[in-house]
Amino acid sequence: MQENGSQYRTDSKGDGNMNLRIKYRLYIHVDGKLIPEQYDRYEILNVREGIDPNDTKDYQELIKKLSKSINRPLNEFEIKNYEPM
Repeated sequence: MQENGSQYRTDSKGDGNMNLRIKYRLYIHVDGKLIPEQYDRYEILNVREGIDPNDTKDYQELIKKLSKSINRPLNEFEIKNYEPM
């Protein structure tokens, strides 16, 4: 279901939330430096309907939610891309 021409869909429950599949790169500590892992990881987050990752405020909300979900500080990962599910 698409609303208001948005590329982000709501889930079928109609509870005002949607799922985003987020591709990110985790950084690990090696000899006091943060080194990116060789492979990307994926996480599915349930976020509020209408969140726009291209908006600075919404992006901050998204990375905080991802940080909490993967239990890592904000500086230990980088979001590569995202897509609605």
